[in-house]
Amino acid sequence: MEIKLEFIQGEEREGYYIQPLIKRIWAVQLDMLKKINAICKHYQINYYGWFGTLLGAVRHHGFIPWDDDLDLAMLRKDYERFHSLMKTELPDGWEIIEHEPTLICLFNTDKIRLDHDFLNQSHGCPYKCGIDIFCLDRIPQNNADEKIQVNLCHIAHTLCLNWDIPENDIQWADKSKWEYLEEIEQLSGYRFDRQRPIKEQLYFLGDRIAAMYWDVESNIITNVPWLYTDPHYRIPRTCFDKVIEIPFENTVLPVLEDYDLLCKLSYGDNYMTPVKEYQHDYLKKQIEYLREIFKKRGEELPKTFDMTFE
Repeated sequence: MEIKLEFIQGEEREGYYIQPLIKRIWAVQLDMLKKINAICKHYQINYYGWFGTLLGAVRHHGFIPWDDDLDLAMLRKDYERFHSLMKTELPDGWEIIEHEPTLICLFNTDKIRLDHDFLNQSHGCPYKCGIDIFCLDRIPQNNADEKIQVNLCHIAHTLCLNWDIPENDIQWADKSKWEYLEEIEQLSGYRFDRQRPIKEQLYFLGDRIAAMYWDVESNIITNVPWLYTDPHYRIPRTCFDKVIEIPFENTVLPVLEDYDLLCKLSYGDNYMTPVKEYQHDYLKKQIEYLREIFKKRGEELPKTFDMTFE
């Protein structure tokens, strides 16, 4: 998968100007996708374009013009296998972040880098660029069992996401986070070791709750944490029997043949009509951080590392 020089130049799509920095980020992510695809192909692991990446593939045959990340998904069996392999198979220097259950975030680096070798291999982009991999699980046929699983997973997921945030900076409803921790202990039977990092244990517990029914007969597939806020996010198991490849920038992306169902679940019936939603918050923070570094040197941030935000 070769990234040609013209690919990283700014261009207009859908009446929206894609700035060169975003094109460089896309180029890095396509390189990352190539490496992930090679691992998955070698170990016969299936993955699919998901969320905004699926929508971009269907509607734009590539990235959504105002997007800056890649989303993939794997069924639990493949997700577990990829998880067991990633620390030995992924390239040196990649960062693996597991900060919420059923999600792996992969980055091409663990920090902003300005050294020549890194900039040369990252198409001139000094920032962390990432790919999200979501886990898809089966849910029980029994509605009562499903409610218990989803509620437990929601508590563990919410606690895991917010555990390290100071209690004064977040609204914990009518209980403290420690009271919620005791509640999930009572409901799940799991006992947290207060001498070890709680967040890591919450990640483990939330993931295990989501995986409770992954090896039983079930007609529905979902991302369990999503089901709490979107009860309609249910995908028939049979959808995974038919997978196709569709163009995505300079490569192809495996997607479910019934991608229309997935796009409607996430974006509504009118998903083919573009809605500009600028989601560059993570990139903004990195740019501002690097701007401060250059400012302390008495220099301006080079234009190739900067962009304007609408």
